[in-house]
Amino acid sequence: MPRLREKHLPHRVTIQALEGEGAEGDIWADPRPDRPAYVEQKTRLVVDRRSTSPTFGQEVTSTTFVVLLLADDCQPRSRITVWPGRPRERRSEVIDSSYFEYRGTPSHVELYLE
Repeated sequence: MPRLREKHLPHRVTIQALEGEGAEGDIWADPRPDRPAYVEQKTRLVVDRRSTSPTFGQEVTSTTFVVLLLADDCQPRSRITVWPGRPRERRSEVIDSSYFEYRGTPSHVELYLE
């Protein structure tokens, strides 16, 4: 099964997955820095898949599109830091994610950030 390789992903991101909710708020996993990615600053309408969002199920604007390797699968509400260590660095939540693993095509994960 073909997969995207690290050499095809020129950017780096930091991933922090949401592990759950506790008595004092959200519980986040340890950050996973320097993950290979392809990042595009582009605006598009996507369906909000964050279950605790007041706009759940509605179309919202995503300003960043990210492609990751399959091993870096992220669920909605995970935190992604794009452009780490650069002037444009910013951290956003995942609005929606898609997992693509098909025979004969480069398998990957697509994220849409707020």
